[in-house]
Amino acid sequence: MARNLEKFVRRYTTLSSALDTLAQQRLVLLSPSKWDDLNDVRFMELYRSHAQVGSVLALCCTLATETYHHWRVFTQGMEGICLEFERSLLESDLYAVPGLETRKVDYLKVSDLEGLSPANAHRLPYVKREGFSDEREWRILLTCNEDAVMAKPVPINLRSINRILLNPWMPSALADNLRAIIRNIPGCRSIKVEASRLTNSERWKSAGKALVTR
Repeated sequence: MARNLEKFVRRYTTLSSALDTLAQQRLVLLSPSKWDDLNDVRFMELYRSHAQVGSVLALCCTLATETYHHWRVFTQGMEGICLEFERSLLESDLYAVPGLETRKVDYLKVSDLEGLSPANAHRLPYVKREGFSDEREWRILLTCNEDAVMAKPVPINLRSINRILLNPWMPSALADNLRAIIRNIPGCRSIKVEASRLTNSERWKSAGKALVTR
């Protein structure tokens, strides 16, 4: 079961970022210097210094199935998009890039972290506090020799995209228009584009109704 749950990785992002990925066939890794979690920011800088590289860039995805938390925290309003990738196909593209690696994030208590030795310094980009564990984060990391790099595009093949999920609060008219726009992007015609039913499922509501009408 765990193996099946890790077949896909999901990237929750803005509409503009998702369209860039589709049109340019790339993922853009960013400097972690502006991340919300200052613990994470500090660990990335510590790792950069430890690895003796000029810059560390990253992109955060998740191995979790669709959740309300991910839509609310990692997308902006009703225009959020989730790109669902087949993990093995995506990794085959990413691993062709020198200095790039991927790994699941480990969630630790402070006492667990304090118990590690300096031999574990290589884990710094992949550890977060236990309170973030529901994110089930899967991280793409790139090191490069240039100093203060803020963004770096990484080419991917669109065949790695299993489907595209549209925000559950997106109006149906906008969803229909966006679906048409995506299908007109070269290489995207056969990609499944689905509206999320997480907060408005007819099947779920019908099952509830059946409880009071039998």
